[in-house]
Amino acid sequence: MIKISIIIPIYNCENYIEQCIVSVQKQTMQELEIICIDDGSIDNSAEVVKCLMKNDSRIKLFIQSNQGPGKARNYGIKKARGKYLIFLDADDYYLDTNALQKMYDLCEQKGVPVCGSMWKYLENGEEKIDSFFQELKEELKEQKIYQNSEFQLDYHFINFIFNRKLLEENDIIFPAYSRYEDPPFMVKAMYHAKEFVVADTYLYCYRRPEMIERFTPEKIVDLLNGLIDNLNFSKIYGLEKLFMRTKKRLEYEYGGMIYRNISEKSIDILTLLLKANEIITEKLEDQTYLIRPLRMMIDKIETSNHNYEADLLGKIKAQDKIALYGAGKYARVFFKYLKEHNLAEKVSKIVVTSLNNNEAFEGISLVEVSDFKEKDILLLVALSGSFYPEIEETLLREKINN
Repeated sequence: MIKISIIIPIYNCENYIEQCIVSVQKQTMQELEIICIDDGSIDNSAEVVKCLMKNDSRIKLFIQSNQGPGKARNYGIKKARGKYLIFLDADDYYLDTNALQKMYDLCEQKGVPVCGSMWKYLENGEEKIDSFFQELKEELKEQKIYQNSEFQLDYHFINFIFNRKLLEENDIIFPAYSRYEDPPFMVKAMYHAKEFVVADTYLYCYRRPEMIERFTPEKIVDLLNGLIDNLNFSKIYGLEKLFMRTKKRLEYEYGGMIYRNISEKSIDILTLLLKANEIITEKLEDQTYLIRPLRMMIDKIETSNHNYEADLLGKIKAQDKIALYGAGKYARVFFKYLKEHNLAEKVSKIVVTSLNNNEAFEGISLVEVSDFKEKDILLLVALSGSFYPEIEETLLREKINN
């Protein structure tokens, strides 16, 4: 009988995969299978696994084209035969050698489908204790059954074993995202499990990266999809803690990263931000609420507008004289603005497409664009945007480039 299937997605981890698998082999529980899914690695990761397979029939290697960790784990779920499943990243490793045995025994004794554990992280070569579940450490000896409704967990799925039937019967798999694919999995698994236990052991050591991973706009799209999945799930099933935690993750944990990846081409990101904002405003019953990445965008626009205005005023002040194109309401509003900044006297001409019996504007003579000869002075167009294509064409035709 295979008690636990360990599923390891692998992508270019030749420097770590041996330590990872050996740490599993050191577990006192022998009724294991180690399912390795090579997700299109271009290094020697698969060769390292093949060497280890020669002396351990429990290791199985499957190779697929690069499709991301979510799809690799889903492949592993299909191949798994263990009563319980657990997921291990190829650059991480296990700690306490009896951890899996403790977790398995606790699930069986308590009749619950999920068991968690404590964990550590590796930073600058030193293993450090993470705070996750540390506040429960003293009561873990009591082997208490916890209600997920109290915790509403979304992170740290790698520290848990899951009953395979729980996943299969509820069709729980990883979404095909390149980022944030695991929290939607964890949320659904824990919701359907309802109860879980936590073993008094350190199973997992996470290799914390030395630098913040670079996000691309494509990865931000997947990140937002994952966050929206959890916002929707928590809203539908009344998971208040999860909803507010996911909102906080969107606004603060990832808000800056999202904002830095927004450009004029980021229609997908903007669409997803608006979708997330709609879910949140509806839940909060506050239609005026704006999530932080959108607020940051508006702040940037306001700053840009301020800079534009300052630049424009500086450019006008540097001129001996200027001309305005237009004699309608936009031109009158702008002329008033120039007066407020003591710059109206710089306007020497008002340029129009045709005179139409208008001879003066604020005491300044009007001239048709075809008769405008002072092509070297700065010409400011003060017209509705709907006229811009026509005006631009006219100015280029008249060789007025300033």
